Amino acid sequence: MQRPHKKKINKLTPALLYKPVQQYVEEFQGDFYDKPRACPHCNSNNRKRHGIEKKLFCKIITRNGFRDIYVYVLRFQCKDCGKTYYAKSPFYDKIMYCKPIVDLILYLAAKNPFHRIEAKFLEYGIQVDEDTCRNYTIKFQDKAKKYAKISVLGKEVGINLLKVMFGVENVKELKKKYPHKKFDSVSDETYPTIKGAKKRFEELNRERKLRGEEPFKYPNGWTLAVSYLAMLKLFASVVITPTSFNRMFADALMQPLNGSDYDLTDGSPCYDSENHERCLFHKAKNLAKKDKQLKRMKKEKKPPDEIRQYLKGEYKKLEEEQLKLLREKYPKFVVDNNFVGATTTNAMEGGNWRLKYELRTSYSNQNAITGRVILACLLDSIYTFRNGMPNESFAHKHTTFSFGKIMCY
Repeated sequence: MQRPHKKKINKLTPALLYKPVQQYVEEFQGDFYDKPRACPHCNSNNRKRHGIEKKLFCKIITRNGFRDIYVYVLRFQCKDCGKTYYAKSPFYDKIMYCKPIVDLILYLAAKNPFHRIEAKFLEYGIQVDEDTCRNYTIKFQDKAKKYAKISVLGKEVGINLLKVMFGVENVKELKKKYPHKKFDSVSDETYPTIKGAKKRFEELNRERKLRGEEPFKYPNGWTLAVSYLAMLKLFASVVITPTSFNRMFADALMQPLNGSDYDLTDGSPCYDSENHERCLFHKAKNLAKKDKQLKRMKKEKKPPDEIRQYLKGEYKKLEEEQLKLLREKYPKFVVDNNFVGATTTNAMEGGNWRLKYELRTSYSNQNAITGRVILACLLDSIYTFRNGMPNESFAHKHTTFSFGKIMCY
């Protein structure tokens, strides 16, 4: 096993950042955990003692190198199934480091690539390496899939974030808990580049250009599809796949949205729901492609401002028609004669771009990117600060989520 490289805390790092963290973990040094629990394999309480094990809690970075913090945990053997297990302790099963360290890794993984998490832990005076951060994020992803998987035709294709956050299968169940809320959903896809694909894409296009062939438009990417409850500002489901988006993935994405007041999408034929509405912006773009007046203006080389004003006028007409229709179909979303529900996928476009921004780098491992996207969706939904001021989200008020809930599942 390769040993970690020697590290030193930067002289510019304020003591306020790392000393409280180190003092907190040092308090665990030598603790003994012997509180019994039911067998995790068969749920039996028929057990006997089976020795004491010294476990690594974490590693502290000091001026002289690493210093290990150890605790002692009593082991039991189940008299019914014969398997051994630990007493109640601050560890997740089959994970070396303690719960506080693992939870902090998962929290930071929502906004940071794995190498940056390692650098941040260095500022806290704690030794954690990049591979450990990746492994724990993948472990979380595996547990989340087990707890809240979305299956289509017996194949696991997505994660139900409503179940992760609220313990419900779909919007219909969430409505029963909070009937006074409005539930308008938005769904869309984006395509983060697969690691190494951009370089290969440029090389292929250079070759195709030399041969006089049409260049590829985009490099290979992951299909990242998410659904979003716009009024509640929370993500409902996520699908990540290396294959193209299709009806099966759309069905998986829409499963948790069962019961929503209406579903807004970009108009892709993959989506199919009872209360399906089309994004106003995408509708306007498609109409503009067929607009004869616009084609004539471009042919006559009209000034850009004149074309822009024409398009704004046409969009305004379309918007008025759309809002009138939506007010009639969904009176629940009319407040002071204004329609307050989602009319475009902009909330999701922004959400997708936020997710791509939070990833910050490309990935070749599907489990790694899935774990990071799930964590980013959860952090974006469960917030207490937004738009430059304290602002508690609906999800934060009502969620039952914790890292331990998923990691112990």
